[in-house]
Amino acid sequence: MARRRYCYVYGAVLPKNATRRRLYCGPACRAQAYRDRQTTERIGALGRLFLKAVATDDRRLLRRLTCPVCGHMTYAAGSRRRDARYCSARCRDRAYRRRHRQYGDVKASENRRVPTGTTR
Repeated sequence: MARRRYCYVYGAVLPKNATRRRLYCGPACRAQAYRDRQTTERIGALGRLFLKAVATDDRRLLRRLTCPVCGHMTYAAGSRRRDARYCSARCRDRAYRRRHRQYGDVKASENRRVPTGTTR
């Protein structure tokens, strides 16, 4: 009696006629496993960079690795873009609002002014 083997990602039973080398139930499952490995490796590399920056007190690198809004580690290049600056969409939106708060106030006050010689 052959031993039942299971997919590494989803846990589905592999077909009885599957070769010994087969690990996944299909190409989508294999691609998902690849993406998971890449994410894990990137986050691990980022963690090592963060520890190195803390150990050497490299303030420039620490600034790049932490979210400028809340101070959490950004995990850029984990499941996000490699050039991500913020840890979440919430922090990104907060930063946007902060940057545009003064600009919006100035723009609103300019719109309120009525040019001389004209009527509303």
